[in-house]
Amino acid sequence: MLENIFDNCPSAPDLTNPDHLALVKEKVSLILSHTDDISQLDALEKEWIQSKDETTILVLLALKIARSKLIVKNIKEETKVSIVFAVYKENNRILTSEEHEHGEDFLRQKAAQLSDLFDEYPHLSWELVIVDDGCPEGSGKIAREIAAKEGLEDRVRVLFLEEAIAEGLEVTAPMTSTKDSMKGGAITYGMWDAATHSQHDNHIIVFTDADLSTHLGQVGLLMDSIINEGKNVCVASRREGNSVVIKKGSRNDRGKLFIYLWKHMVPNLSYIIDTQCGFKAFKKETVLHIVNDMIEKKFAFDIELLLKSELQQTDSIEKVGVAWIDSEAASTTTDLQPYIWMLKAIAQMYKKYLPANPQSDEIAQFILDLSKEEFDQLLDNIPTAITDREPVEFNEFKGVSAEDLRMAIQAVQV
Repeated sequence: MLENIFDNCPSAPDLTNPDHLALVKEKVSLILSHTDDISQLDALEKEWIQSKDETTILVLLALKIARSKLIVKNIKEETKVSIVFAVYKENNRILTSEEHEHGEDFLRQKAAQLSDLFDEYPHLSWELVIVDDGCPEGSGKIAREIAAKEGLEDRVRVLFLEEAIAEGLEVTAPMTSTKDSMKGGAITYGMWDAATHSQHDNHIIVFTDADLSTHLGQVGLLMDSIINEGKNVCVASRREGNSVVIKKGSRNDRGKLFIYLWKHMVPNLSYIIDTQCGFKAFKKETVLHIVNDMIEKKFAFDIELLLKSELQQTDSIEKVGVAWIDSEAASTTTDLQPYIWMLKAIAQMYKKYLPANPQSDEIAQFILDLSKEEFDQLLDNIPTAITDREPVEFNEFKGVSAEDLRMAIQAVQV
């Protein structure tokens, strides 16, 4: 079965490459021509992931999309899906590769991926909600122009966070300008707008990143647990056994430290390992309950949304392994390294939302007192008890104390 499925597959697929995207679509069609049995797809995925052969990555992505398409095919109720993403200095990446060296043509590509997933079914509808996060280069205006040029005005809405703040919308509080937002303010506004303007009983709101790292053909994977298992939220994860990941660069140890510290402060989310994958789905009703009165309007907003969802209903969040292929060439966040500010925001969330406990208090206060310079020193000397473990172990392992972390900083200072 599928003997030729790996023919012509690149070892390092690039989802900004139109030829590679076309090849993914071809593989999806080939897979679905052979089977419409999800259990068979799962068995193939397990076999091919275990092979650890780089040439399987593109086909594993195709398997994810094929599974997503079968899930969508079996949805019988009228359902709407809104995909929200923020744009800030995306004026180059939104262009084609012919127009700019970093061009990904991401608006057209996202629309094409959603169209391929949903348009066969009249009872399923979708929209893209793009929120300009105060972009000085006018990314939102460019997006609106492309949507008009492509005849996508009925499927693509472009919002401007600056206008929402000026209007005094509750969802934007306490921001006074777009400078108070780094993605989080724009995403929560876009989610709120999609939810409040909805006339659909079954409405799922997904947020993603502007780039093409996550193929939107996988949206059905997120919808599955919400529609079929009664979950309120489903989060994509790059750290599951069936996740498929290509990540450029190396920030693994820093990521481990971040996970270790936030799990100390927000232990009721400890069953979620990857809180920062930019691909999460929420029921409309959940969105309306959680997006107002947010502490965080920057990069840690994901954790606050998940925490508020978990506090609303315990065990209402599902996680699903996805294929994620890094699109970093023109990233606007790669060099920001915002871990320290994210951790400080999470410490504030702990104090606002959760009952105090000595262990969490100790870590939270350590983080709130930490300077940027001290944190940078800690990153240069992360305790091996953290770096030698996998993030899944941090649910139970709490062996590195705030005092141990202070000593690690002092060792660098000497």
